[in-house]
Amino acid sequence: MKHKSTLGCISLLVFFGLQTYGMAQDPSTRKSTTETRVDADLNDGDTKDDQSSSSSPNEEKPRAKFKKHGALVYDRGEDYRLTLDVYQPEGKGPFPAVLAVHGGAWRSGSKIIMLRHAWELASAGYVVVAINYRHAPKYKFPAQIHDCKQAVRWIRYHADQYSIDPNRIAAFGYSAGGHLVSLLGTTDDGDGLEGPIKDERLKDISTRVQAVIAGGAVCDFEWVSPESRILNYWIGSNRGQDPAAYLRATPTHYISKDDPPFFFFHGEEDVVVAISSPKTMYQKLVDMGIPSEFNAVSGKGHVATFSDIKQMNPCIEFLKQSMPELKTDSTGTTVAPAKSSTGKAARKDH
Repeated sequence: MKHKSTLGCISLLVFFGLQTYGMAQDPSTRKSTTETRVDADLNDGDTKDDQSSSSSPNEEKPRAKFKKHGALVYDRGEDYRLTLDVYQPEGKGPFPAVLAVHGGAWRSGSKIIMLRHAWELASAGYVVVAINYRHAPKYKFPAQIHDCKQAVRWIRYHADQYSIDPNRIAAFGYSAGGHLVSLLGTTDDGDGLEGPIKDERLKDISTRVQAVIAGGAVCDFEWVSPESRILNYWIGSNRGQDPAAYLRATPTHYISKDDPPFFFFHGEEDVVVAISSPKTMYQKLVDMGIPSEFNAVSGKGHVATFSDIKQMNPCIEFLKQSMPELKTDSTGTTVAPAKSSTGKAARKDH
């Protein structure tokens, strides 16, 4: 990825789509007409669903029914208020959860972009938590990863309320969201990206995830010229002025042996985010012994790969292998799942 317009293309493409559907307003301040009102103190107490049930139109395989809890507040500051949507399968659970993080060049987009993907995941038996996060240029890095980590704390804090297994939480993101979940999967509390914790009840809750799915992901910033100002709106300076700031935002910089399994998918015709970026991270993970897969999507570009909902099938299969269903023995005791297999070779989707 060498063209200075690369990340600008992400912003323009996503922003154009959002304008088309009337969703380009900053989610930090936008009010929802179907919002489920909750108190500011971590949403304690009962809430009502803004939609009683939903289902994906794809009926080729058995689908789990689910309900949506809309616009729940998961964090707030003096000048922002962040919300999320929970898609909860019907049944007792506990279910594995997936944090869904939208794209938009870290400067636009909303949780609504992840709607169809959330339907697929919830229909497959996952509690999906789709989030809004703070946007640049008003909020520069690392605000976005702080928000993702706060959302993971929220998920674990509310695990019982939404039938979530707090030990089986994955992260799914595309484009800028793919970058954020990659960073979420490779960093921990020793890397300085946890962000402020405003509520004492959350201070000991881990932000580690057990699996990562990154689509169309920016995984490094070596392609950015030291003099280029292309990411100044997000990082705050160019790479020549502050190389440490760019390294701090680089997921590959934090790879270690205790990272969770990763699944990458990327369009072979992607001219917005170079396929070499996630491929390099994938190879480093494999070299480190981390179970990882790479799915190169034949004949599709950046937006087309995201829009092709069939790409969720291998993603869901990866989740089943990485966070297998909990089993119980004859006494009703939960049996620990077997560990995932070692890294798999890259594959193409034809």
